[in-house]
Formats: sequence, structure tokens, C-alpha cells
Amino acid sequence: MSPGPARSLTVHGIAEAGVALADGGGLDAVTMRSVARAVGTTAPALYRYVASREELIGRMVDVVSAALDHPDPSGDWLKDVLAVAEQQVALHRAHPWLAAASALPSPLGPHVLDHVEWVIAVLTPVGAPGRAVMEAVALTNGAAALFAGAGPSPGPELFRDLEPDRQPGLAALLAGAAPGPPSDDLFRRVLTGILTAMLDAPASR
Repeated sequence: MSPGPARSLTVHGIAEAGVALADGGGLDAVTMRSVARAVGTTAPALYRYVASREELIGRMVDVVSAALDHPDPSGDWLKDVLAVAEQQVALHRAHPWLAAASALPSPLGPHVLDHVEWVIAVLTPVGAPGRAVMEAVALTNGAAALFAGAGPSPGPELFRDLEPDRQPGLAALLAGAAPGPPSDDLFRRVLTGILTAMLDAPASR
């Protein structure tokens, strides 16, 4: 599958070529050879710009992370974090390889570091310990990846093997509430619960 026109032979251009390959064929499509072909060079020459495939993938994460729009802190920390977290869900949906790429041990690029710096600025008034703030960064990203990767809403066929005598509680629940799509605010409610408990902070101050 062609990744499109060749990118410039710069770190940014190489990372863009990797993003195009991953968007088209998943993270497995990103090899030093395939990216080298996309930028019109050889794999050995590529190592003058990125030291390893892991570093290349880290650069790819940074390239797509540049799309996040971080508003000036409003004083309502939860509102601010949720607004960017919803952008993260959209980012993961646009780049399904992003969750696996983010889990690899690679240096954080400047746009990812800018995101962490923004979260720190938003959460500083909360007074939470530094460790809790960093955990909030990680769990927000993880929750965004989880919701972005959720499959189709369950239908009745999901429960075709249900035996009311064996699973009476589930049968009773389904009798009163047929399975359907999750509520529109499910992500916000889940993330709100996680963050307020983790940071031991009210929704706003």
C-alpha cells in the first residue's frame, strides 16, 4: 500500500511518513525500511535522524499530538481537562495505532511534553501531590484510548445464551433496560469519577 508522496528528509518529515504508513496499515507497517522508502532514502541513512524504530514511533506520537488544542486554564480544572480529553478520544479514533505506540518506551517529544506541562498548570491550584498529577495524565490518556477503541454497542444477540434461572440478576436487569448505546456523557462521567477520586478534589474551585 503506498503511503503517498515522499516526505522531506528531516525528523519531522520522517515521522510524518511513519504516521501515514501506520494510518494505512497499522503500527506493524512502520519499519525502518518502509519509512526510508517513503522519504526516498535507505534504512541505514535513516539512522542519522532517528536512532531506532522506538524513537521513530515516539516522534510519530509527537507529530499527531500537535493537533491537541490546549485552552488557557479557566479556573475550572475539570472542565479544562475534560475538554482536552475529548480531543484525545478523537485523536485515538483518527490514529488507531496511537495507544500501542504510546505504550512503547520512547522519549517524549515536545508536543507531548507541552501537554503534560499544560495539565500541570491546570491542576496546580488543586494542590494534589505531583505523583497524583502524573498519574492523572497517564489515566486520562488511557481512558481516552479505551473509549476510542470501544466496539459497537451491544445488541440482544450478545445475550443469546442467557439462562434466566442461571443468571436471574442479569435477566431481571435486561428485562427493565434493554441493551443499547452508551449515554453521550459516559466518558465524561467515568473520567470525572476517576480524576476527582485520584486528586481528592471537587469538580471545581
